[in-house]
Amino acid sequence: DGPIRYGAIATVFWGVVGMLVGVVIALQLAYPDLNIQPWFNFGRLRPLHTSGVVFAFGGNALLCTSLYVVQRTCRARLFGRDLAWFVFWGYQLFIVMAA
Repeated sequence: DGPIRYGAIATVFWGVVGMLVGVVIALQLAYPDLNIQPWFNFGRLRPLHTSGVVFAFGGNALLCTSLYVVQRTCRARLFGRDLAWFVFWGYQLFIVMAA
């Protein structure tokens, strides 16, 4: 149950982060003067927003849901308790490295 709980928390966290980046780039489109630094302009933040929402938010939701559904439909705990943690932390590492 630990990886599922942490997965739900990570889903909310990455969802908020990804959507906040979306708000920033929407404001940059509405107010072009907000494109101050080259590292924070629209062209660099848009891939961060789409990857964050699709892979971080959506991927964590799918991963967390699948771990939950497998346990409930099989009426058994997951095999190898540490393997679920490995999958969870490995996916978080993938998200951070992709950003």
